[in-house]
Amino acid sequence: MKHVCLLLLLLTACDTRATAANGGNTVRPDQLSRELESCGTTAHCVEGLRCWERVCQRPERSALGDYQAARGARLLASADVDGAIAAYAEGLAAYESAKLTTPPDVDCAYGHALARARGSKDKAELAARVLHRCLLAVPVVGPLRSQALAALAELGQVGLDPNQLARPQLADLYLTRAPAKPPVDKLQLTVTSDPPPRGRSFALIPERLAQDDAKAALVPCWEQHFAAKQAKELTVKLPLEVKYRPSEYDDEPGTYSINWGPAGGADAEACVRGAVETLVAPLKLRDSLTTTLTVTIK
Repeated sequence: MKHVCLLLLLLTACDTRATAANGGNTVRPDQLSRELESCGTTAHCVEGLRCWERVCQRPERSALGDYQAARGARLLASADVDGAIAAYAEGLAAYESAKLTTPPDVDCAYGHALARARGSKDKAELAARVLHRCLLAVPVVGPLRSQALAALAELGQVGLDPNQLARPQLADLYLTRAPAKPPVDKLQLTVTSDPPPRGRSFALIPERLAQDDAKAALVPCWEQHFAAKQAKELTVKLPLEVKYRPSEYDDEPGTYSINWGPAGGADAEACVRGAVETLVAPLKLRDSLTTTLTVTIK
């Protein structure tokens, strides 16, 4: 008889799925743990979740969806943001195809990758939506929430209205504020050429454009670009050709003419072309060359 009692006690102790009906701790329905919240047993989790590693987790996951999420994390770690976003999107599609709800950890990671591409307004808007969805799904304390809030804080630079995050449901739009404009005295101007010209006199061009008055002439172009597109970086490519023209007279030297190809159609790009042309015109270039100047202000 003692052996039977001992066996019954051991069987009861091994039942990690105990419920209120079979001997587990009684928990009020409104106190049951949601997904990713702590638990001591499955009886502490809301219906449909299991208690694993003291956390309430769903028993059904998509192996393909989780694989794509793992691939996305790897690509993001290697700075391949576009590849990571594509991988996470495939992961979400795999969950949808399996008729399973995307787990919060995968959704949150997707939003974090999108936030890294906040230079694109469409991706930044989608990032805000996905990260808000993440906030609504995860516990109020934990690493997923902290990481989501950190990524959302980065979106403040591109016009995120934080009041939308206080809503208990998703908003229609999140980037409804004007992006934060960086101080113009912090702007940096760089000039590169492709292909690099061989003539020595070409060095006069980047030297001239590196001077303070050149930057002052180009800042209004950047401000025009920022006002139109809310983009913090302005890049303009300027085709440049310097040709030697022999003199018609034996006693006079030939001349070098500077010819600029057309800039892009945007007003800010035309502004850059006009400013650079004015700055370069007085320079005494003494080499024939064909190249493309790339002027970047950010």
